[in-house]
Amino acid sequence: MLPVILAAAFAATDRRPIPWEKDRLRIGQALYRENCVVCHDINREQSKKMGPSFYRLFQRDRMPLAKVKPSWEYVRVRVKFGGAIMPAFGGFLTERDINAIIAYMASK
Repeated sequence: MLPVILAAAFAATDRRPIPWEKDRLRIGQALYRENCVVCHDINREQSKKMGPSFYRLFQRDRMPLAKVKPSWEYVRVRVKFGGAIMPAFGGFLTERDINAIIAYMASK
């Protein structure tokens, strides 16, 4: 049993991440561009897109369309399960992906 566990541990450490995979904000930016930018601006306050702008989201007193203070958990739930118009992304984005997107959003 112990050799199987050791083999699995060595196999997991054998995979070397590609350089950009180490930078969480770059991963979040790439995922945001793939999945969110179609509907949500992040670099300007006023948006002409279907969804609200996420510019300086975590510095705001409330979410753009809700009366709650922005939090990682609220955004995580919205990304995973969607909203009235927003589709759910929980079916194909991992928790790690979602956290990287939120970290990127928080950096803006």
